[in-house]
Amino acid sequence: MGPSRTSRTTGTIVACTLAVALSSCTADPSPTPSPSGSSDTSVPSPSASSGSASPSASPASPSGTASAPAGFSLDEVTSPTFPDLGGDIGAIGAVRVGRHTGYDRVVWEFPRSGRPTYQVRYVTTPTADGSGDVVSVAGDAWLEVMVSTVGVPAASAPRPGKASASSIAGTVVAEARPVYGGFEGYGQSFVGVRDERRPFKVTVLRNPTRLVLDIYSG
Repeated sequence: MGPSRTSRTTGTIVACTLAVALSSCTADPSPTPSPSGSSDTSVPSPSASSGSASPSASPASPSGTASAPAGFSLDEVTSPTFPDLGGDIGAIGAVRVGRHTGYDRVVWEFPRSGRPTYQVRYVTTPTADGSGDVVSVAGDAWLEVMVSTVGVPAASAPRPGKASASSIAGTVVAEARPVYGGFEGYGQSFVGVRDERRPFKVTVLRNPTRLVLDIYSG
């Protein structure tokens, strides 16, 4: 079976600086590192990051981790009130990938303006929330992204595709899935990472609502 609402509360709820990121997103914070040559210039880089150690989830550091910029980590990242539900962000989160200097960026954009809660962590096997079915995701390591509050798409709503092959070419991202509806208010996505587990950071941006995942590319 997939992770229950209760099981998420038994892990260490990791404090993050979501409020700082939310307050700064409308000011287009300067990227760290500088995204020269970025293919996703519509989304500014976060000025703050979230997360601290989660002993049960932290793998051994891959090669090059010590040189990752400040704020990048292999550890699970959650917003302060997760697993509590957040504000209404809509039922669909379209995904895109952008290449930057030193990191690659995955962005989920949602249609509503609610303040989300989230959890991002490496998992051994991608597993669907609710059903517990194994999800086939390309890559050598997998990041699970949980975000709320996600509604149920209208019957006529088109299902967004994965990040395009052209956008992930040359990045450390092997596959990035959209968010399409949720289970008990939680939307789920997976990102396949090439070669090994790589440090990452998470930010929420507003107007429009975006969940931003930066993955260190070395």
